[in-house]
Amino acid sequence: MNIRRSKIEKILGECDKHLTRIQSAGKKMKSIMPMDSNRFENLSETEVQIIDQFIFRFMKLQDSMGEKLFRALLIFLDENIEQKPFIDILNRLEKLEIIDDVESWKRLRDIRNELSHQYEDDSEDMSIAINKVYQEKETIETIYNRIVHYYESL
Repeated sequence: MNIRRSKIEKILGECDKHLTRIQSAGKKMKSIMPMDSNRFENLSETEVQIIDQFIFRFMKLQDSMGEKLFRALLIFLDENIEQKPFIDILNRLEKLEIIDDVESWKRLRDIRNELSHQYEDDSEDMSIAINKVYQEKETIETIYNRIVHYYESL
């Protein structure tokens, strides 16, 4: 197995673990969604742990894809991405029809950044952030699955 393929497969394994845990936590969250400030303030310890797992794994998957997988895939395709800004990488993935549009990835990144700056003592803002990330679960899954299918078709 060549080194590029090995690297992608290692990253895919990492992403698969994150996605599996997102899916598991997402199923458990159905009964408490959508979130509001009152519901947030009255979460059980178990519900807090489930939400924490969901958010943490969402952020980790988004990071792994954006920081590792996108670049590794383009390098595998012999694309010259050295010294390229991230927006150029996104644009290239869009041209290859691996991602639908650059804006959907930017939206995921914005949500990820919002989550990293939220504080649990602000139940209204946390409720909004939890709802946003929960709503975008399918978006990140779809992008990831398209990458996997694209890679497997090579």
